[in-house]
Amino acid sequence: MAFLASAFVLTLPLALHPARTLPSDLGDTLLTTWIVSWDADRLRHGLRGLWDAPIFYPYRGTLAFSETLLGVAVFVAPVYWVTGDPVLTYNAAFLLSFAIAGVGMYLLARELTGSRGAAFAAGMYYAFGPLRMSQISHIQMVATGWIPFALWGLHRYFSTRQFRWLAVFAASWVLQTLSNTYAGYFIALPIALVVLDGVLHAKEGRGRVLAHLCAAVLLAGLALAPAGLAYYRARTINHQVRGVDEIVANSADLRAFVVGKDTVGIWRWLPTAVSIDPEKELFPGLFALCLAAIGIYAAIRERERRRTAVLYLVIAIAAIALSLGPHVRIWGLTVTEHGPYSWLLAFVPGMDGMRVPARFAIVAIAAISVLVAVGVDWMLAHAAPAARMLISIACVAMVVADGWTAPITTVRYSARGRPEDRAVASWLADREPGALLHLPVRPPTGEQMLDYQFMTLAHRHPIVNGYSGYATPLFDFLASGASPIYDLARFPSTVRMLRAIGIRYVIVHPGDYDAAARADALPAHTVEAFRASGQVVTEAALPQVTAFELQPWTATPDANASIVRLDPRELTASASESPGRVENLFDGDRDTRWIAGLGGQDGSSWVRVQLARPTDIARVSLQIAARSMSDYPRVLRVESEDAAGGSRVLYDDAPYTELGKAVVENGQYPDLVIALPHNETTALTIRQSAVSRTSWSIHELSLWRYDSSGGNR
Repeated sequence: MAFLASAFVLTLPLALHPARTLPSDLGDTLLTTWIVSWDADRLRHGLRGLWDAPIFYPYRGTLAFSETLLGVAVFVAPVYWVTGDPVLTYNAAFLLSFAIAGVGMYLLARELTGSRGAAFAAGMYYAFGPLRMSQISHIQMVATGWIPFALWGLHRYFSTRQFRWLAVFAASWVLQTLSNTYAGYFIALPIALVVLDGVLHAKEGRGRVLAHLCAAVLLAGLALAPAGLAYYRARTINHQVRGVDEIVANSADLRAFVVGKDTVGIWRWLPTAVSIDPEKELFPGLFALCLAAIGIYAAIRERERRRTAVLYLVIAIAAIALSLGPHVRIWGLTVTEHGPYSWLLAFVPGMDGMRVPARFAIVAIAAISVLVAVGVDWMLAHAAPAARMLISIACVAMVVADGWTAPITTVRYSARGRPEDRAVASWLADREPGALLHLPVRPPTGEQMLDYQFMTLAHRHPIVNGYSGYATPLFDFLASGASPIYDLARFPSTVRMLRAIGIRYVIVHPGDYDAAARADALPAHTVEAFRASGQVVTEAALPQVTAFELQPWTATPDANASIVRLDPRELTASASESPGRVENLFDGDRDTRWIAGLGGQDGSSWVRVQLARPTDIARVSLQIAARSMSDYPRVLRVESEDAAGGSRVLYDDAPYTELGKAVVENGQYPDLVIALPHNETTALTIRQSAVSRTSWSIHELSLWRYDSSGGNR
C-alpha cells in the first residue's frame, strides 16, 4: 500500500481527476489508453478477436503493430467492464504499474540484503526514479516492475531449490513481456547473469538446477507462444523490420547517462538538464549514484556483500553498453560501428523489430537499484540503532528527490471523445457493419488520428486509418500526396476503389485538414465529389463533419479462372520513351523498371507488345513497387490490334479499383491486373493517357491468355 499511496502522491494532480485527465500528452498516451481498453474488452470475451484490432482495415493482426499491453490490462480489466471508461481504466493501470515496480524491487532487494529499510529505499528509487518519471508518456516503460519480480523468483529458487519460485520467475517474465516487449527481451541479460552466478556457486545438484531452469523457460515460452506467433505473422506478412539507421538513431550516447530531463528531479537546474527525447535522457540521479557507490565501497570492504554488488555492477555495465546500440557513441564520437548490440541484431530473432536500444537503460536502473539497497544496508548496519530510522527516511527522500516531478503534466481528455466523434458514433450505432474511412487519411497531428482510433471503442466499426508502431501499405498509399483520394477529376473511380476494398462509410472532417488544404477548399470539394459520384446511399450532415454511406460492393465472379501466362520470350516490346529500359519489363527482377515521363506525364506514353501469333489475351499485369507507388497510371487505355490491322479498345478507365486491391494484396510489389474481354490480338498497346505530375513506372509486365484447353470461350 505504501508504494500505491506514493504513486498517488508523486503523480499529482492525476489522481484528483482520474476520469477526465491523462498523464503527459495525447500522443502515445492516448494510443496506449486505447490499447489497454481494447485488451480489457477482449478479455471479457475470452480474448476472441484480440489481435484483429479495429485499425488499418482490411489488414489483420494489427494489435501486433505495437505493444499488446496485455500484462497491464489484465489487472485493470474489471475497471473497464464496470465503468466502460477508457480514461479511468488507463489511469488505474498507470498508477498500479508504479506500485508493482516498487513492490518488485522491494522483494528483490530484501532477498539480497535482508534489510527492509534498504529494500524500501531501492523500491522507491526503482519505482519513481528519473528514468521512469521521464517516461510517463509510455506506460510500457512504467510497467517494467516484473523485471525485479522475475529476478526475485530466481534468487529465491537458488536459495531454497524450490520449483515454485521458478514458477514465480516464469510468470513474471511472461507478464513483463506482455507489458513491454523490449523489456521481455532485455531481461534476458540479467537472467543469464543471475543464472550463471547461481549455477557457479551451486555446490551440488547442478544438473537438477539446470533441468528446473530449462523447464521454467519452456513454460514461459509456451505461455508466450501465441503472442510470439501473432508478432511473427505481422512481421513477415507486413515486412515489419527496422532499418539499422533507425535503430542507431534511437540508441543512447554515453552522454545520455549524465543528461537529465529539465522537468525531472531536483537536479533539473543543472546545465546538463535538457528537454529533447526521453529516450536520450537517462540520468540515473545523483543521490542514487552516491548510494550505489557506497554499495560498491561496502562490497570492497566486506566480503559478504561482494557477490551481490559485483553481480549487479556487471549487469549495470553490460546494460549500459547494450543501450548504446550497434554504433557505440561517446559524447557524439562514434567509437565503433560493431558494438555488442550488433551481435544481438545478428543472432536474436525479433531484435530487428525494436527501434530503441536506449531502453536497455531500464535494466541498468534495476541493477543500480540493487546497488542502492546494498549501500543503504551498509550504512544502516554501521549506524547507531537510534539513527537507523533517520538514515532510512533520508535515503528514501533522496532517491525520491532524484525523480521528483510533482505536479506532473496532465491533459484533459473526455472518455466520450470529441463532440463530432460522438456524433459519428451515434450515427453509426444502427447502421450495418462496415469499414470506416476518416478524411483526411493522415491528419496533421497524431492526436487527431488517435481521436478517430479512440472512438472505435464506442462505434465498433473497423477503420482504415490508424496510429501505431507500424502503418500499412494501403494507409500510406491513401495518405500520400499522390493518392486517388485527391484525384477529384476521376473521383467516381476512387469511390469504386474504396467500395472494392470493403469501405462502407466515409467521414469527412473539414477541421482536421491542414491549413493549406482548407485554403484550397479541399474538404468542400471532396464532399461534392462524393455526392457527384453516384455511389452514395446516405449522406448525413453531422456536427462539424459530413458522413457518407457508400453502396455496398458486389464482387463479380472471376470469369478468367483458367488462364495461362505467356512466355516473355514470345513477346517483343517497344515504348514511347526509355527504350534502353524496355528489357526491364520482362527480366524477372521486380526491382528494375521501365519509366516514362520523368518530368511528369503528358498523356502520350505507351508500351507496345507484339505477340508471336494471334492470341486471346485475358489479363494484363503491370507490377509496380513500393518505392514507385506514386508512378501508377491515372488513366489506362489498352488497345488490341488483330491480324487484319484492325484496332479495338479493350480497357479505358482509371484503374483505381484494381490498384486498391493490388496494394492490399501485396504492398511491396502491387500487381495491377486488368481483366480484358475476349479478343484476337497480335499486338497490344498500353497507354497512360492522363496528365499527371508523376512518372509512370512498370517493374514487370505480364500477359495472360485464356487457356484454350480449359473451355473459357
